Amino acid sequence: MNDIKKRETKKIRASLKISTIEGSWWAVMYGTVETYFGAFFEYLKYSSYEISILMTFPIFFGAIFQNLANRLYNLFRSRKTLLIILKFIQSISIPIIFFIGYKSGSYYLLLIFICFYFAIALSQMSPWTSWMGYLVPGRLRGRYFGTRSQIVRIFMLISSLIAGTILNAYNDSDPMIGFGIIFFIGVIANSGSIIYLKKQFEPPSTLFDEGNKKINLKDQAYQKLKRFIVYDSFSEFALCISGPLIMIYWLRDLNFNYIELAVLINVSQIMGLFSLRYWGKKIDQLGAYLTVRLSSLAISLFPLFWILIYYLPEQLKLPLSLLLASLASLMFSGRALAMDTRLYEHMNNKSMIRITSKRVFYRGLSTFAGGLFGGALTKTNLINQFDFSIISSQIHIVLIVSAFFRFAVWIKFLSKPKGSI
Repeated sequence: MNDIKKRETKKIRASLKISTIEGSWWAVMYGTVETYFGAFFEYLKYSSYEISILMTFPIFFGAIFQNLANRLYNLFRSRKTLLIILKFIQSISIPIIFFIGYKSGSYYLLLIFICFYFAIALSQMSPWTSWMGYLVPGRLRGRYFGTRSQIVRIFMLISSLIAGTILNAYNDSDPMIGFGIIFFIGVIANSGSIIYLKKQFEPPSTLFDEGNKKINLKDQAYQKLKRFIVYDSFSEFALCISGPLIMIYWLRDLNFNYIELAVLINVSQIMGLFSLRYWGKKIDQLGAYLTVRLSSLAISLFPLFWILIYYLPEQLKLPLSLLLASLASLMFSGRALAMDTRLYEHMNNKSMIRITSKRVFYRGLSTFAGGLFGGALTKTNLINQFDFSIISSQIHIVLIVSAFFRFAVWIKFLSKPKGSI
């Protein structure tokens, strides 16, 4: 029995190292494809409202579809097999999205395939979370995921910078060629992710306590989990009022070009990137709630600072945007890591696919609702109607409303030193 445990421990340790390599390949795909979806839609000259729909409705659609993840798992009885199939389909969908944007010019056809893409992408979250929840010991989760996230983000940073450079190189000739190149790189990278996913150790399905009972958040046993998901959903709504439009704001209102956009996206990630090990250790020492509480308060302020940057002299806009985006990356990194750690605490290695699916569903619903609300605000004429002389952009209205909702959610759920999320 001891020999079996030793062999399994070695497999788990090796698998955790391989998972970091697999995640790095995935990061290259994310950095070259999903990071530049917003810029791709902007190049296709869709309105702010249309882009808000493209950036948020597919996530909502994917959140609904991924509820089938548990049924798919019961069909394959293997998280590894399920994830490999989903990643393969995801790789195929990337060139289809590019071709539709390049050839058809149909907004609704593009929306359909973006929805399909995110349905496949989000369906991977629950089985992957469940798999890693078993492999990573509870006492080391903050540290392991902090280190893994740091390495993964390095590759995301490098690939996104390269993608921005490629786009900028074709900016004056034909940007569509640039998008074709970076999306092709994304397909190759996702294939690399599949190769290393095959090498990971998957414990027997009997060791996963998924159970057959449905998760009803109204049950008394799930009250803490329910409050966590409610907070997570409301905060996602508040964040996504302005989140999907930030890249549009940088391009249209702050007048950054593609290379400045790439620098802004990626250099700002450095602070968040190198803080992940620190966040991981602090979460293990102090707990997840305090990290969520402090970082969320800071995050509530950022939309107001983006408005102030608009009125600065041109030579100061990019440097101060880099500073603000870096601070935002720092806080979002800590918050995301703490939220995931908190969810593992609530799941306690039980029914992880079902619980994660619940979270993804409600987050997707809130993401779409927030994006739809923010997009609708850009179509209003509030500036002229109320003569907001200090506001020069419709997106400024969106940023103000987003800041208001972020503060409101913080006060409701996080204002107390000891919370129950």
